Amino acid sequence: MKSRSSWVLASAVLIAVLALLWWQSPRGGAFWWSDAPRHALNAAFVTDLLRDLPWQDPTGYAYRYYAQYPALTILFYPPLLYLLTAPFYALFGVSHEVALGVVFLHYFAFGLGCWRLARCWLDPLPALAFALLMVLLPEIALWGRQVMTEVPAYAFLVWSAVAFVEHRRSGRIGLLYLAAALLVLAMTTKITVGFVGLVYLFVLAREQGPGLLRSRHHWSIAALTLIGLAPVIVMTLKFGQANVQSLSGVADAVAPRWSVEGWLWYLKQLPAQIGWPLLVAAGWGAWHAWRQRAALAWWGLWLSWFVVAYVFFSLIDLKEARHSVFLLMPVAFVAVWAVQDALPHLAGHGALAALVLSTGAITLWWRPVPYVDGYARVVDQIARLAPRHSVVLFSGYRDGSFIFNLRAREDRRDLSVMRADKILLRVAVRRELGVEEKSLDEAELGQLINDQGVHYVVMQPGFWSDLEAMRRFEHLMAGPQFEEVARIPTPANHRAHETELVILRNKGPVNPNPRPLEIELKMIDRTITVN
Repeated sequence: MKSRSSWVLASAVLIAVLALLWWQSPRGGAFWWSDAPRHALNAAFVTDLLRDLPWQDPTGYAYRYYAQYPALTILFYPPLLYLLTAPFYALFGVSHEVALGVVFLHYFAFGLGCWRLARCWLDPLPALAFALLMVLLPEIALWGRQVMTEVPAYAFLVWSAVAFVEHRRSGRIGLLYLAAALLVLAMTTKITVGFVGLVYLFVLAREQGPGLLRSRHHWSIAALTLIGLAPVIVMTLKFGQANVQSLSGVADAVAPRWSVEGWLWYLKQLPAQIGWPLLVAAGWGAWHAWRQRAALAWWGLWLSWFVVAYVFFSLIDLKEARHSVFLLMPVAFVAVWAVQDALPHLAGHGALAALVLSTGAITLWWRPVPYVDGYARVVDQIARLAPRHSVVLFSGYRDGSFIFNLRAREDRRDLSVMRADKILLRVAVRRELGVEEKSLDEAELGQLINDQGVHYVVMQPGFWSDLEAMRRFEHLMAGPQFEEVARIPTPANHRAHETELVILRNKGPVNPNPRPLEIELKMIDRTITVN
């Protein structure tokens, strides 16, 4: 049933599909989602940290790194993806393509894990259809084709589920230890996948009753899991206050937590996340499975998975469709199972092929990954123009994209970036949660730019120009202290915030030795002074 040829076939088909998804993925520094270049930069920090080994002052090293590349968020997210990406950066260099390649290695592991998990209950071809559906689901493919943590976390999670299911079937306690270890790795990639621990607990409690608490292995696994998660828990509590806030309450929540709208929000996302063909098949499959639920070995696991995930994500105030990608697996599984169970052999295979093709068409033709290009070209110009050891001032929405593309230029590691929003505003994580304008006038701002060694400015015209501080900045850029060098378009496949970036040269008396600068790190509620 699980012969080598089946593994080879599943792997080959998944590689072919992933190659198509890779071909569709934005590369070359054309990031869209603001977190993606930050994840790529965080891995670059780990690479540089392991190379430089600043054991005498690691905190100071991190602060100086942030001062040079102020898009670093290494303490804000669990670090496993960055640790796994660092060796690839060391071998092949820091680039968008290398970071995305590591995500695609996880993508392949995720698809193969889905196939292996489905083989616990499904025939080979339906299991392969399930794996392909999971890889091609519009919501999963949207984030899997970017440098994001959802798919890497999913890869560890699905193999944890494989180990858990095999433990239930064989009784081998080592597999339960493995399931817990893989779940810890998943949470060290994206902490919200921890809801699956509750799923495992519910399933085991239902099967074993009070005996669950009498097993020394269960207590040992619980203790080891807590030990394994301790670093992530400490990091989240100490530095991830914005993440904690998203659980407890955000000012711009799309719906009140306890409202009907809030509890229906993720249900309303399902058509866009998986497509109508699969959603209809899943609805029919859920009805078909409910009628014979007592006879289904998988019913308790998948029902608990969906219910716990739905309640967990609905309780989080900050609602985004990508958060709930982890509840899509039971939806796809019940659809595939129903087709295998209810339809004749050939008709069932035809229906599964239709589901896979329709889902793939929705993803590849109607849900491409948005991108904004041009940032690498801007960095090329800056790398050619900027004096050695100078500072570049950036003002724009996609600061992370500019900063990562600059870090990827190994020949210009001498350059540093200063963000205009950091010197003109105090932003509480994101603008929607509050912004305070600083009172620098144009003369003070121009002097500050000179004092900090800024020779060139990269500016997105009209960026946050509804704020008086940003209007003063733009007015200064249009004055005699600065001259325009180039305008570089930023082509995009969607309606982006920007259409071009402007490079300006500072004609003022630039200080060759930048003065100490105070930088506020609102995400971790700290202020640092960097020389």
